[in-house]
Amino acid sequence: MEYEGLAGVIADYINDRKRQKMEPIEKAAEKLAKESIDDSEDSLKQLELDTQLKNIEENFVFYRWLTDAANRAKQISLATHAIKFTHADARGSSVLALDKDKIAGPYLTTATLKKPEVDAVGNAAALDVAKLLQLEFAGESLAVCLKRGDRSALAVFSQNEAQLEEWVRGFKLALADKSLKSHALAKQLYFPIGEQRYNLLSPLFSSSMAQEIYQRIIACRFGEEAKIIRDAKKTGKYLDKQHVSYLNIAMQNFGGSNPQNISQLNSKSSRGGKSFLFSSSPPLWESEAKPPINSTSIFSGEFDRRAWRQARNLQQYLLSIQNRDSTMNIRKKMTAYLDELVDTFFNYAAEVQNLTQFAGWSVSSDLKREQQLWLDPYRNDPQFQQERATGDWQIRISDDFAFWLKRRLKHEQLVFGEVEHQEWLRLLNRRLRLLSSRLSEFEADLPEVTL
Repeated sequence: MEYEGLAGVIADYINDRKRQKMEPIEKAAEKLAKESIDDSEDSLKQLELDTQLKNIEENFVFYRWLTDAANRAKQISLATHAIKFTHADARGSSVLALDKDKIAGPYLTTATLKKPEVDAVGNAAALDVAKLLQLEFAGESLAVCLKRGDRSALAVFSQNEAQLEEWVRGFKLALADKSLKSHALAKQLYFPIGEQRYNLLSPLFSSSMAQEIYQRIIACRFGEEAKIIRDAKKTGKYLDKQHVSYLNIAMQNFGGSNPQNISQLNSKSSRGGKSFLFSSSPPLWESEAKPPINSTSIFSGEFDRRAWRQARNLQQYLLSIQNRDSTMNIRKKMTAYLDELVDTFFNYAAEVQNLTQFAGWSVSSDLKREQQLWLDPYRNDPQFQQERATGDWQIRISDDFAFWLKRRLKHEQLVFGEVEHQEWLRLLNRRLRLLSSRLSEFEADLPEVTL
């Protein structure tokens, strides 16, 4: 009898499984016939093999095999969301979500997949029943047909209506659990819906989504088209195709050495229990360096935010030694703290000075004049440059630094007077003048270029 449509696909599937069972026995029988020596013993072996082949033939008669499959269907569940991905020993319900109306939206969810691949969980010995239910013809599977009440693909194999009803009832047990239940090893959370009222939610892993992501990433890494694109890129040849790659992904393994314990899709030979994870870390904030146009002083803006912790460390050190006599080690350590603050100050100033793309920014700035002269060295203004070369702006910046440090070190147990102020002023002024002289020497050594 010729079977058509989905019934033909079912018939081919059953016959294929029969061939898989019979092939090793037929090969053993053929080998026995070639190597036969003892007729009586070989006859018994041949009879045993013939019996096995006959039993397979009888068991794989279409209506008998389907009856057995329908009885075993309750041992597995078709699912798009499988509970065992949460924990291998979870015994709760999995969910099959195959809604016809897909959701179009900006979020990547199972509902946005055009055709999610269905998974199967349960007894591994019944996974052949899961494959039967997932057989397709013209884009529709047996499971989808049964779900909407179409049983015509099975009717052609049944001997009577009662048998057909028994099959449909048995196979539907694999499409949905009789009652949904969670498990102690599953994820659960209480979601508030009102005053002292909650819904108990049990989030499930989307196996269908994991399979789709895995297939796409593998195709982009090892697919033939991806290989052609990479070869063209490597050789510098033009190719009218996009090169797609997925960055910052991790791999998670489910089931360890026995991925079949989790689900059918998880145990596929190509996948082997592996699933890809996209990065969910927040983006890194990358600040764009800008000159302090809107500041009135560099000591109240970015520099203060960078150096306050160093100033506090110096303050704590001064508090710890206030009742001790001055020693060489104490003076060295204080010098180290101060040098660290000065280095931070000069590093920040260098960053601003190197913003050559903003040259001349100080024209519209509220900064003190001496700070403009120092921080905007590429301003195209002859008067400004002359003032910068001949003025005494270094001493005024040093004075501001001393006032800032005194304010940062202020404490009820610490007293700073004019002596400390002048010491900090001289420290920075000495470094400023040394830096200026070195820059002048460097610029003088540069070769003249005639354009």
